[in-house]
Amino acid sequence: MLIVPISTSEKYRTLEKYVKSPLFIRIDTGEIHGTALLQHIRAVDPTKRSDGEVVATLSQQEISSIRTKIQQFF
Repeated sequence: MLIVPISTSEKYRTLEKYVKSPLFIRIDTGEIHGTALLQHIRAVDPTKRSDGEVVATLSQQEISSIRTKIQQFF
């Protein structure tokens, strides 16, 4: 499973270099408000690193946007 960290730091929402960069995607979904840090994608084993509880999900549009941007780097 690939994990994209989401930061709640205000700098990613306000500083121009982060707002314009394709590596930082703003996320505002339900209880999740922050910036996805695409340069820090990690692969994890969900059976070892998760209790299995889903706390939030992204829309298909948000997932598609993230997928399109990270495919440029692989």
